[in-house]
Amino acid sequence: MSELSQAEAFARIRLIRSPNVGPATYAQLLRRFGSAVEALHALPDLARRGGKTYRAADSARIENEIAAVRRIDARYLFHDSADYPPLLREMESAPPCSPCAAMLP
Repeated sequence: MSELSQAEAFARIRLIRSPNVGPATYAQLLRRFGSAVEALHALPDLARRGGKTYRAADSARIENEIAAVRRIDARYLFHDSADYPPLLREMESAPPCSPCAAMLP
């Protein structure tokens, strides 16, 4: 499990906060496109093929969320990070990413 780039971490948060993207769809998109950055680029075209339009979660909204997480000294925990709870990882509908408070010593 390698460390994510800032762009990929931002894209993962944005992807999971986007309309019609839940844990299962998120996982399918990552498997299909290899990264959240690529999945976000592909979503409008996928929707267009189905005769619809698509807009991912607003970047400004995600930036505000990240700022709020940082203000409370929390961080995001992603499903493929080493410190993601192992039992939670086994759940089919486990959250792909979630803000968490820093662990106290």
